Order: sequence, then structure tokens, then C-alpha cells
Amino acid sequence: MTDGKPSVYVTVSALDAGHITLPERLFVTNADPEKRTTVPSLSFLIQHSSPTGKITKLVFDLGVKRDLENYRPAQQEHIANRQPLIVDPDCASSLRAGGIDLENDIDYIMLSHVHWDHVGTPSDFPNSTFLVGSGTLALLKNGGGPLYPAEMFNHDELPLSRTVELPSVPKNNSTSFSDTASVYYSSPHAPKHTPMPSTSQAHLPPSAEKNWTWRPLTEFNLPNTLDLFGDGSLLVVDSPGHLYGHVNLLARLGEKEYVYLGGDCCHDPRILAGEKGIAMYEDGRGGLGVMGYPMAKNLRAGLTPNKTLLVCDINTEALDRFKAETNGKGPVEIINNGFEAAKVANTVITMLPTSSSVKEVYLDPETGILAGAAVSSPSSSTPEQPKLLLECGTIDSSTIQLVHKTLESMKSTDPSLSNTFFVDAPVSGGPMGAQSASLTFMVGCPPDSSTSIFPLIKSYLSAMGPPSSIFPCGPCGSGAAFKIINNYLSAITSLAASEALNIGVKAGLDPKLLTEVINASGGQCWVTSRSNPVPGVQENVPSSRDYEGGFRIELCAKVLGMGSDLARVVGARTVLDGPTLGAFAEAMGDERYKGKDARVVYRWLSESGNGAGAGDGEGEE
Repeated sequence: MTDGKPSVYVTVSALDAGHITLPERLFVTNADPEKRTTVPSLSFLIQHSSPTGKITKLVFDLGVKRDLENYRPAQQEHIANRQPLIVDPDCASSLRAGGIDLENDIDYIMLSHVHWDHVGTPSDFPNSTFLVGSGTLALLKNGGGPLYPAEMFNHDELPLSRTVELPSVPKNNSTSFSDTASVYYSSPHAPKHTPMPSTSQAHLPPSAEKNWTWRPLTEFNLPNTLDLFGDGSLLVVDSPGHLYGHVNLLARLGEKEYVYLGGDCCHDPRILAGEKGIAMYEDGRGGLGVMGYPMAKNLRAGLTPNKTLLVCDINTEALDRFKAETNGKGPVEIINNGFEAAKVANTVITMLPTSSSVKEVYLDPETGILAGAAVSSPSSSTPEQPKLLLECGTIDSSTIQLVHKTLESMKSTDPSLSNTFFVDAPVSGGPMGAQSASLTFMVGCPPDSSTSIFPLIKSYLSAMGPPSSIFPCGPCGSGAAFKIINNYLSAITSLAASEALNIGVKAGLDPKLLTEVINASGGQCWVTSRSNPVPGVQENVPSSRDYEGGFRIELCAKVLGMGSDLARVVGARTVLDGPTLGAFAEAMGDERYKGKDARVVYRWLSESGNGAGAGDGEGEE
């Protein structure tokens, strides 16, 4: 009973709304850095019965879009790293399978937040009212600063005439609004609330005007909740931190029975069991990731004690652990972004995963590295000590050139930047190489200054890789070209070596002996000697653990495509990339091979039977 009235409950039904694949390290603490897990992107059908018997149906989250082409290019780049990705069934088809009429039966759609794997296909619900957290509409239109750029969202994702933002959370009640949340909402990038226009076609519950205020729920230690239907059956929970406008739901199923629906709060049952903690991870815009953490540790160990190492990470646990593990090896200080780093440091090293990340981290006018370099203290760059900006990820040459040209343009109007240099220095060697300080660096730096700055660059990189594996490759952009070409060759040899070994196994030859002979002969390559594609030939390689870990076939295809793009730009004829990409595409199209290490093409070949292979034309009898 509530205020003398009978208690009201709701029912909650989980809906299959697609699956995405993420590295386990993004889920839980102390994870295997190579393990990947395919997880559901769930939707929920919530049904509320009023005292009059009216059934109101609300869908919480819509999952993944069934047509991936409807994501923006920046989203597509992100999605490429989340394969295998399953879109059938999506939320709409799951509802239809349960007898739901999408046009007439669904009263409300509430989105926990508007990340790509939660927005689904809103056009499937032409008559529903959409409910979102405060600031969501401005976020879709303008973005929310460098962490949430506008190109990561579809500005027309939601129907404006039927979308209503929940009220803004009050900021003047210290008992119900934490200091952390206050800082989060007070950020200059925080999107503004969009009020419901008088011409809105949205239909709200009768309780909206009276009960839609934020109140603490002390029973569950929740500082801000909103009673959606005004009867305590379904509470919206303000959940700041993941994305602006993020909300969760607390649904009451019975007298003492509740279910908490937290979008992107828990993807692993070990978190609920207390066996693992929730992971916080490097988000592509500065941080100590699976590569960056060991690289930073080795760098700190290689610096003289009088030099200060600045590190950036959103994960305070990682920062605390890093400081503890480097205690006594020299000063370590925490910074918030690239602007702060470039403002005071004479060397800035980044390792970013995508071209869009590089553009954000280097070119953002408020938090970017180039902006920080422009206002840096005179002592951070002198004729004797130039300011070095090093990007070590595998990034396309055009993006590297964009940053380089932007800096050069800034130099033409700002003499204080004359001794600041942008350098691309992509690495090869993976997480194991980062941990063992055995990385290879391919360095592209300005040729007119290379004789003076390359020795300085090498002195820093030598802490993370042997000096003999640090190569000056030419002007800025050359390092990226070297890395892309290396990946191009590695991708093709993955298929070639797999074909050769599959021929041998089909012929009844011993694959271990065949590998030994190849590695002592002209066919030797990295794939046969270091990551053999035949299970059981070598220990501790992906093929011997069901092709888990390693370099996923989707990424291998992506970097091979980068090599093909480079070939077209420079006018170089290629022959093998097309058939290899075709083979990868065919393998990736089979659920048995998606998301596996690229050497899974051996299994694909072995299990494909006899006959013509991908790319060999008509073949011969």
C-alpha cells in the first residue's frame, strides 16, 4: 500500500536486440588483455497496469541498428573494432515475435543513453513518445566536447516532435547531488536541457506534471530518482558519468522484489558475484591502456630521476597502481588531457587507436595538444631542448599529414612554435612487446631537423624498444607508411602461409616437420615462425587456443585495406590485396571465424573443402 492506495507493480521482459564483441579488459579488472567476449545489447519491455486496467508499454533501450550503414563514418570506424556484431534479431523483430504491434502497442521508448549500441532504429516506432535524459538532444546535435564529439552521433536520431527530455537534475541540494556529479554536470561541455515545446506531439503520463521531480531514494542509497508513473512502480535513476543524459531504471516487480536496469553498467556476471571489479579503460583520447601502461612503466624506468613523467587516465585505480609500481623511480604527476601535457612538457607521447581520436586529441581548440603547445611555457621548448609531439598508433598517412600541416601553419604565425615538432612513430610488437620493452618503432620526422631531433627521439623510445629496432624512416608520415606497408605484407602472408600449410596437411604431411623445414628455407616468414596458423604446432599462439587473442581478422582486413588505399594514392599497382581481402571477407562472413585471430583463415581453408579458393578465378580441373 502507498498512501492508502494498493501497491502497483510492473512486469519486465528482456528482448534480444543484437550482440557486440568487446575485449574482456573493457568489462572487468585484472582481465586477460587478449580475451574477447561477445555480449548482448539488451532491450526491455516494461508493462505497467493502472488502477483502471490500462496497460502502458514502455521499451527501455533499442540495442543495435539492424542496418549498420545508418551509422555515421566515425561510428563505423568504432563498430569495425566491435566485430563480430550480430543484428538479427534486433529489438523490433523481437517485439514482433512476441505479438507486439510496433505502430500501436508501444507507448514510450526510453533510452538509457545514446551510444551507438543503445539507439537501435527509432523509426520502427512511428507513434511512440521517446523519453531521454536531460541534455540528450543537444548532445546529438552538438556533441559534448572532445570525449563525445558530434560526429559520433546522428543529429536526427530521434523524432523531435515526439521526444521529451526528463527534467534537469537539481544542482543546489548537497544532500542529493554529489560533488562528483556536480563537477560532471558543470563541465563547459555539458549539453543544455531542451524544454518540451508547446507544439510537441508527445504524450506524457498523467503523473508527469506532479511527480516528475528528482528525489533521493534512501532505501537504495540513490541520490536522484524520478517516479515515472507516480506510483512507485518504475523509478528513473540519474546515472552521471558514462554519457550525458545517462539514466537507469529501478522496476518494482513485487512487494519486496525489484530489478535494476543499468545500461552499460554490468556486462559480466563476475561483477555481480564480487569476483571482479568494473573495468575502467583507456578511451582512445589519452590514458594507460593495454599497450600504454607497460610502455609508460618502461619509459619511467628509462628516464633519469630528475625528469617528471606526466600520465593521463580516467581510471584512478590504474593511476594509483601505476604510481605505486613506479615509486622510487622518479616523479610521476597526473594530468587531465593533452592540452595540459603540451603546456608544460617538452615531450608528449600518444598512442591512439583511430584517426578521429588523433584529430580530437591533437586538434581540439580547448583540450588539444597543439593548443597546449601554443601556450606552453618558454622553458618547455628551447633551441637546446625542442618540444616533441610523438604519435605511436597505426594511423592513416592523411591524418598524420593533417596534424603535421596544422602545426606547420601555426608555426607560420607563431614564432614561439618554431622548435616544436610533430613526429609519427608507430610501433610493432603488440602487448607482449610493450611489456618486454622490445617494440619496434618506425619514425617519421622533419628531414631538415632529423639529424638534431632523431637522436633525442631515440633516447626516449629506447626505454620501450631496443635501439636497433628504432628506425628513421623519412619525413613526417613516413613512419605511418612503413607500418601500413608492414601490416599489408603481414596480412597477405597470413593467408599465403595458411594456404601452404593447409596443402601440406591435406597431403598427409606432419605440420610440425613441415614448419621446421619452411623456417629453415626460403618460405620462412613471421607467420610460420612466430604465429603458426596450424593448431598444436607452436605453444602460446592464437591457433593453439582456438584462435582467441592475437590480431583479429577484422583488424587485419582493415589494415590491409589501409595498405590498398596507400597504394592507390601513390599509384602503385597491387595484385594480391584484392584476393586476400576477398578471402578475409568470406571468412568473416561465417560465424565460426568472426572475431578470431587472423590466422583463423587456416581453419577456414581447411574446413572449406576442395575446389577453387577465393580469388583464383575459374580454376582448373
